[in-house]
Amino acid sequence: MNIQQLEHFLVLVETQSFSRAAAKLHLTQPALSRSIQALEEDLGGRLLERDKGKRLTPLGELALVRARRIRVELSELRRSASLLAECAVGTIKLGLGPTPTAILSVPLLSAMMREFPGIKLLLSGGTPAMQLQELREGTIDAMVVHRNRIPADSDLHLDLFPPTPLGFSVRANHPLIAASVIDYELLARYPLAATARAISVEVMHSLNSYLGADAHFADLIQYQSSNMEALIELVRTSDTVFFGVQHAAQRFIDTGELVQLKIGSALKLSSQFAFITLEAKTMPPSLVQIRSLCAQYLASQSTVA
Repeated sequence: MNIQQLEHFLVLVETQSFSRAAAKLHLTQPALSRSIQALEEDLGGRLLERDKGKRLTPLGELALVRARRIRVELSELRRSASLLAECAVGTIKLGLGPTPTAILSVPLLSAMMREFPGIKLLLSGGTPAMQLQELREGTIDAMVVHRNRIPADSDLHLDLFPPTPLGFSVRANHPLIAASVIDYELLARYPLAATARAISVEVMHSLNSYLGADAHFADLIQYQSSNMEALIELVRTSDTVFFGVQHAAQRFIDTGELVQLKIGSALKLSSQFAFITLEAKTMPPSLVQIRSLCAQYLASQSTVA
């Protein structure tokens, strides 16, 4: 038995015809018949019923499953060999969740332009479920999303990034800036904007415990959106308080347009994102570089406030 015989068998099953299969394989029909017969002799039984329908025998059904798996593995081996020869060139398609889009897009694109100009990087958004489907279909090469949005499926490989700090930010000259420590009573005086991932059950529990027995932090949230840019713009132009991943507001904090509020040292809040690829696929060097850049940027700002 050899790989060529298995491929002949697969094409015969797919075309349901010796003549069509032979034409597709650029073989004569007798040569194809001999190849199938040799495979059957090696396996010790018939693979197909010799009727017009070319129905598979039970052995044929089993062989079909295994042959398809071997074909995929062989294709991936060839792809991996090609990818390993590639380093500073190629095309990478990366899916990003809403928060990773806000915090990684600009620094990632800037770094790629500066350090790896030969790599074509395509960024796409969408729900985690949609991106998982695209990952499995090969439409994207990897994705970066919150770790809690990924199922524990055996075909997925997760690389966890350092935790990213959560906190409160307001516009410059906001009345809350003068407060030495933020408490529940102060927060309740102003509208609050947050993303869905920032108000997970774990985070809400920590905030309520810190703010007091009567605190219901979720009740304070007036504006919620997966569009981080819209939330940040609202905070920049009003008295709304932003709660979420501070990376998203960092460039405005750096310019002085936004200010990060002080919270007690006992309150440590963070979120964590993961780099997701398929377990069976070898990452090309260019994708390894992108993962490394994401990790470096998140690690450089991973100290929780």
